[in-house]
Amino acid sequence: MKKRIVSLVLAIALMSSAFAGCGNGAAVSSAAQGTGSAADTSEKSLSVSLGAEPATMDPALNQAADVTTVMNHLFEGLTRYSSDHKIVNAQAKEIKKSDDHKTYTITLRDDIKWSDGKPVTAGDFEYAWKRAVDPKTASQYVYIFDPVLNANEIAAGKMDKDKLGVKATDDKTLVVTLRAPCAYFDELLSFTAYFPLRKDIVEGNDKWTQDPKTYISNGAFKMKDWSHKESITVEKNPNYYDKDKIKLDTIKFVLLEDDAPRLAAYQNDEISFCYTIPIEEIASWKDKPDYQNLADLSTNFVSFNCQKKPFDDVRVRKALSLAIDRNYIVDKITKKAQTPAGAFVPIGLQDVDSTKTFRDVGGDYISVKPEDYEKNVAEAKKLLAEAGYPDGKGFPTIEYATNPASMNNATAEALQNMWKTALGVNATISQQEWSVFIDSRNKGNYQLARDGFGVDFNDAVSMLDLFVTGGGNNNCKYSNPEYDKLIAQVKATDDNKVRMPLLHKAEEILMRDMPVAPTTYRTRIVLLNPKVKGYYQSPMGFDYFMYATVEG
Repeated sequence: MKKRIVSLVLAIALMSSAFAGCGNGAAVSSAAQGTGSAADTSEKSLSVSLGAEPATMDPALNQAADVTTVMNHLFEGLTRYSSDHKIVNAQAKEIKKSDDHKTYTITLRDDIKWSDGKPVTAGDFEYAWKRAVDPKTASQYVYIFDPVLNANEIAAGKMDKDKLGVKATDDKTLVVTLRAPCAYFDELLSFTAYFPLRKDIVEGNDKWTQDPKTYISNGAFKMKDWSHKESITVEKNPNYYDKDKIKLDTIKFVLLEDDAPRLAAYQNDEISFCYTIPIEEIASWKDKPDYQNLADLSTNFVSFNCQKKPFDDVRVRKALSLAIDRNYIVDKITKKAQTPAGAFVPIGLQDVDSTKTFRDVGGDYISVKPEDYEKNVAEAKKLLAEAGYPDGKGFPTIEYATNPASMNNATAEALQNMWKTALGVNATISQQEWSVFIDSRNKGNYQLARDGFGVDFNDAVSMLDLFVTGGGNNNCKYSNPEYDKLIAQVKATDDNKVRMPLLHKAEEILMRDMPVAPTTYRTRIVLLNPKVKGYYQSPMGFDYFMYATVEG
């Protein structure tokens, strides 16, 4: 999900140059290497493209997965994901839990420093966390601090931020108090909103993220240059404790929104990693060594604005959902690179134990069997008639908001056709630049919108927590006290035998009320130059290039 509009002129120019070139991205050129000269190999560099101009580079405010990847190279939390998908200590040397699992005593490493050479302190974490939950910061991810004592009350403006359950007892010791045991807190400590920040840099400077001189970070790399709407270049941080294992001198994140120019840049050896390609190109790439279809614990869906007519009527929402031919989207648009979604929580998340996934236990709430689509449409017509719109008569023309990308555009047009053909409902499509689209969706300035979400940690609550009343990422403005109560009960214990049945009940309510219409369970289609070694992604779909090398 990402991005900004790239001009048609640029797209055509890039594509024409690509098809005139070698065309397969098999070699890493001097441009991709970032050397500027084929003979100059003094700088080891990598160029990649994940998305477009970030709406923000503030760890507390970011919502985009591609920007999270960039920030994971610049910052580091108390924990992080290793290449074998395990949570390991990072800035933390030791993490001790109390017997009741509600108090964490965290000792920092002795050798951690900021990119300007100053020591990272426990106070930097305390400051960042308190800033994130402060209502003045207006973080969409404030709910990610829900396990920490008093975080919810502070976010609601009912308590001072200094009451947050985090305390730096000295420069190397951070004591965290939870309101209840949390089964996934170690994972949360790796999340961007939990990254440390320097008060002397951030406080009173709204522009601190805009300038490499003030973008002081504590990760494997530091910001070298941000050429807005073109690229973000990061360079190896000489003060990083693990710097000897970092072989790249620079990584250039090329900012492109549309699939076509991104693919053209890959074919022209200007980038060595390409996130998403035009749907019509999938068949020609899927058997090449560059092509990777990666797991992604996420779901694509349509958000209905539940506060706007006619979507305040659950029958309307259900009708539009049932009219979606999910198999058509998978077969014709994603070219079988995704899976039809019959529920909201994606495939792959754990349940009570590792023997079954959450989806195995929960099953489907919408039949995605191809032979059942006609039954779904019949039920949709019945619901729409009950809502007062038989065969779509009297139903207003509705607007579906999306951001440009070939798959997004094709999906939007397919939905438009399905709703017209099955229900007699007319829909227009509104394409918006990424930053505008995100802002409009957050504020509820839409009727229906393309949406998608991937888990922030390996637990179903990461998906279902979206829909609590007033939640920062609750784009559909859904509210149900019964649902809120269930999620609160889930968060009151770390016993999965208690939590998981409650989460299944919550999903059942969500699918009954249908504030969103799941369409597909996502995978990530990427092109990676075979000469790039050491790349990996986290279970959440975040890309890690910091330990990569380039052969040849």
